[in-house]
Amino acid sequence: MNIKEKFSSRALVIYFLIGIGLIGIVTFIYSNYLIQKIKKETETTSRIFAEFARGSSVDEERLVELFYNEIIKKIDFPVILTDEKGNPYSAKNIKEKDLKAAVEKLDRVQKPIPMIIRHGSDSTLVGYVHWGLSPFTKSLQILPFVETVFLIAFLFLGFWGYLIYRKSEEEKIWNSLARETAHQLATPLSSLIGWLEAIKRDVSKDIYQGIEEDTKRMKEVLEKFSRIGLPPRLAIKEPIDTIKKSVDYMKRRAHNNIKFYEDYKPLPPIKFDDILLGWAVENIVKNGLDAIGARKGKISIKTFESNGAVIEISDDGKGIKKGNKIFKPGYTTKKYGWGLGLVLTKRIVEEYHKGRLILKETGPKGTTFQIYIPKVER
Repeated sequence: MNIKEKFSSRALVIYFLIGIGLIGIVTFIYSNYLIQKIKKETETTSRIFAEFARGSSVDEERLVELFYNEIIKKIDFPVILTDEKGNPYSAKNIKEKDLKAAVEKLDRVQKPIPMIIRHGSDSTLVGYVHWGLSPFTKSLQILPFVETVFLIAFLFLGFWGYLIYRKSEEEKIWNSLARETAHQLATPLSSLIGWLEAIKRDVSKDIYQGIEEDTKRMKEVLEKFSRIGLPPRLAIKEPIDTIKKSVDYMKRRAHNNIKFYEDYKPLPPIKFDDILLGWAVENIVKNGLDAIGARKGKISIKTFESNGAVIEISDDGKGIKKGNKIFKPGYTTKKYGWGLGLVLTKRIVEEYHKGRLILKETGPKGTTFQIYIPKVER
């Protein structure tokens, strides 16, 4: 099943509900973790404050023990103690063996704290505390970035899904329009075929054959439109005959001032739908004829192998203005055009045949399209 068919308005709603729910759950769990961490640190600080508030009832040995057990042992951030000359003599949570290098690294991030002993009005510098951030603090620092990236990814995927859903809905409309057009025209075409049989004896053979050929062609056109949105009928064979047949048909429809140049080099067998690939070729040739208009011009058709089958179609028409959305449904420069020709061609080539439709070049001197269909791996 095509990925576009899997998307619906319900799927998008479910996606956003699940996404918002996950964001809420993750935020709740992480916030609760932070609250418990802060609560534990607050409890430790309160205990130390309570012991110091007891004043004289606590001897110096008890305070040292409390300070060691509640502060020093629970330090989870890197810290180095140095004397007044900067020589390290104690460290905790330091991975580097060279303590002096570690001191310089810490000082580049955080300003060292001087240790000063005061005696009345006098004070003596006894050393410095060089410190870094704890893992907990670092996690708090990167949290906004993680949340931002996650939110952007969530919104991007949601927007991507919305675009696919919207495109899928547009294609459903075009498919329905094409099939309904075929359905509505089928009845009068059947009547026309009946009338053709009735006048068979009363018109010349050439006129009759011309009308009969055009009627068959109309029937083929209706069949093409009716098959839009349905699975293609793929077969493995060489596509040269299909290409020639489509080009010959367009040559008969072109005016006398148009010259066709054909260069058919052998192509490898590919998997394709005979009618749909022929339709794609016709659409591009017709696009070239429309670009040339009533003046003299030329259409060039070449085929060659390049890791697959390549059909190159060029014209010397007025070209396509840069920035024009030629593959967008409804876009056309023709007064009575539907803006469907190149849209259908792109879909036939890329979705039905897993190939590529490439606008190779365009300008005042003309336009070149390439149809690429991958070869069949044996």
